Amino acid sequence: MNILKDPNKMKFLSLVVALIGFILILNSPKLGSTSTSSWVRSIGGSVGSDEYLQMLKGYMDSYRMIGAILLFTGLFSFFNNKGNR
Repeated sequence: MNILKDPNKMKFLSLVVALIGFILILNSPKLGSTSTSSWVRSIGGSVGSDEYLQMLKGYMDSYRMIGAILLFTGLFSFFNNKGNR
């Protein structure tokens, strides 16, 4: 059976996607810091503080945006699923 045709499995999948998005939003500072540290190591280990903070903000914003998209998509799908297919 196709998972997208079963309403209960679709609701479960929607909640999992929403939960992943929520976790990404909450962990965006840690994930952004890890990604920024990796970026600094990849360019030789030395970077100015302004550039570091700009990259940190960019990475954090990226994780937050991806999390928000997943959270919105999961919740929208969960509440929009009619269950009468």
